[in-house]
Amino acid sequence: MIVFNAKNYLLGRKSKLVTLFIIFFSVLYLYKKETSIVEKIFDYTDKYCRVNEECVVNMTNVTQFEWDYMYVVDNRQSHKSVESFINLKIDMNLDFFQHIFFTKDNKFVHQEGYFYYSDSTDRRGLMLNFDHYKKGMRPITHYVISKENPNILIKKEIVPNHKDYYWFSYANEKQVVRVDWINTSSAED
Repeated sequence: MIVFNAKNYLLGRKSKLVTLFIIFFSVLYLYKKETSIVEKIFDYTDKYCRVNEECVVNMTNVTQFEWDYMYVVDNRQSHKSVESFINLKIDMNLDFFQHIFFTKDNKFVHQEGYFYYSDSTDRRGLMLNFDHYKKGMRPITHYVISKENPNILIKKEIVPNHKDYYWFSYANEKQVVRVDWINTSSAED
């Protein structure tokens, strides 16, 4: 004869819910880590590059999907402006984030926003170079990196007891689009 015990039933049910909760968030975390291009850049740089040296990173080695173009967009760009140079309708909010878009055959295959907050608990931060503070340089509005020219430069800098910074930059001038004006002041002024 089977005896129903309400206390054991509830404990068993709670443990199942806790287990399902842990599994769900573990899968979600692993999926996010698996699909985050920024995390993949960090991992690739850690594996193949030396600290404090510029390293050439081929973006086709970082991505696990097919793409024709990669666009890196600063958060200073208007929605309309970004849509005009990508030539696609964007359904996500572009405020406050820098964005990385990948397209294939004039369709999005991957897109993610990235915001680095220096006071966050994240140990690693991607710093995107848009030449905003370089005197005599025309600042970059966005990057256009093709699969035929997929190399970028990454320089990892470790600040002891603080953060690991990954400085993302263009490998050649053909990968960037610059504004029409020249910066006449520098960060030192």
